[in-house]
Amino acid sequence: MKWKVTASVLCALLVFVLPVLICCERSSEVASDAVVCRLAYTSKGYYAPQFLASRKGWFAAEGVTIQDIKLGMSAGIASAEALVSGSADVAVMGDVPALIALASARDCVLVAAYGGGEKMHSIIVGGRSGISKPADLVGKRLGVQFGSSTHGAVYLYLEHHGIDPIAVQLVNMPQKDLIEGLVSGSIDALAASEPTPTLSQGKVPGSRELACLSGLGNDYPSLIVASREFADAHPEAIRAIVEGTRRAVDWINADPDAAAVETSLVTGAPASLESAMFRKMEWRVRLDEQVFRSLSKTSDFLHRIGKLNRIPDVKRKSRPEFLYLKSEGN
Repeated sequence: MKWKVTASVLCALLVFVLPVLICCERSSEVASDAVVCRLAYTSKGYYAPQFLASRKGWFAAEGVTIQDIKLGMSAGIASAEALVSGSADVAVMGDVPALIALASARDCVLVAAYGGGEKMHSIIVGGRSGISKPADLVGKRLGVQFGSSTHGAVYLYLEHHGIDPIAVQLVNMPQKDLIEGLVSGSIDALAASEPTPTLSQGKVPGSRELACLSGLGNDYPSLIVASREFADAHPEAIRAIVEGTRRAVDWINADPDAAAVETSLVTGAPASLESAMFRKMEWRVRLDEQVFRSLSKTSDFLHRIGKLNRIPDVKRKSRPEFLYLKSEGN
């Protein structure tokens, strides 16, 4: 049977369909006009506030689209590299990568800290390593990802115990490969942030924690860093990231177990490990004197031992106004 399209049918189609098409076209125009902010992060629990906010739609803001730059299971130095290279507008990372970014040729600004804690990093030794005290690290192969916050913590730890870093064979390894390195015997010990230390003790027979890298005057803040050019041009996008991060931090504090389940879907780590990590850390959006003291101590130390070319003026490069809503008069 053939269908006949009459004039009345065509009119009906125009009446009901045309407004929908116009609406869709306008929506497309709005989306194309939105400010796109490229946010870089790695798939580790320390950066959960950002990928949780993204998954939950908490970055939503009028005229702003947050585009995720997902860097897999890399360390925070990958986020710093994305920001410095110009492939991201905003990135989240630990203290050492942030200092590298703030000291780089690209003008970057510190937006906020949102997490941290002294119990983030540990040194795990193999069962056959012969390492039972800090001095035993001399001459041993210690795997750590260079440029990471853990890398800076290792230097602080060695100095604290009077050990010349040159006397220890530091091996540059991606964090995802550290456990396999300990299993194979290519390294005698590893230094990493959670959940790698806990996972390694479950997977490497005889392995144990030599030290938690705490008590060194650093609380290892997790930080939001942006390019100054983007922050100046699009403050509404920076505020959207801060507020989305704040909502995620509030959720982690209120229900760490539920947040850990969602986080494990991204990281692949057991929810129980993510929950334990959440409870070890302090989750709070801030930019206070403790953050500045911690960064100052770390930058001074890294510069003194030749691991940071210059010391950035962190306070001058900070933008605390983004911590407040427009309604608060800031």
